[in-house]
Amino acid sequence: MTARPTVTIAQWQERTTRALAMLRAGALVMTVQRETRLSLNELAELRKRHQIPIPPRASRTFAEALALHTEAFGDGHLRWTGPWRGRSPLLYAHNGRHNARHVIFRRRYGCDPIGYVRTTCTVSGCIADDHLADDISDTSPAISQAAAITYLLSKGASDWQIACHLGASAQAINRIRTQLKDTAHAR
Repeated sequence: MTARPTVTIAQWQERTTRALAMLRAGALVMTVQRETRLSLNELAELRKRHQIPIPPRASRTFAEALALHTEAFGDGHLRWTGPWRGRSPLLYAHNGRHNARHVIFRRRYGCDPIGYVRTTCTVSGCIADDHLADDISDTSPAISQAAAITYLLSKGASDWQIACHLGASAQAINRIRTQLKDTAHAR
């Protein structure tokens, strides 16, 4: 077992003075710890004793985070290289944690996905915006607008979500809603 080198009082005072200056300047704790060799507990105590606030963490934009954690490959595919939680790619941006597929879907289609967002291509880990689909856009392309509206209404989608996904008019949505009510009352 190696002995810890002893630090003189003068050396400790010099380190704490330098640490205080760095903390007041907004340096990261790990940087201060590396340069002053003070423990995390000592730095926390200095921060408390001298009432130095913890600086806010800078947050990335969605575009910056996507650029950092994706790489293009193959024929139009986009590979996720960032963190995962189970089978969901995690995107840390705008001071929060987001599902990367949902962010890319929202950016591509201009509205929130309805239900689960899945990859439509067979390439593992691909999250290219053209290769993502939600519950409604993943159904058969031959589905009628009426059937799609019925499906979305059964899932509790709002009129705005339906109009966004299908381009349906409020009149068409209300007509289907009325037909569904009439069918329910007839039973």
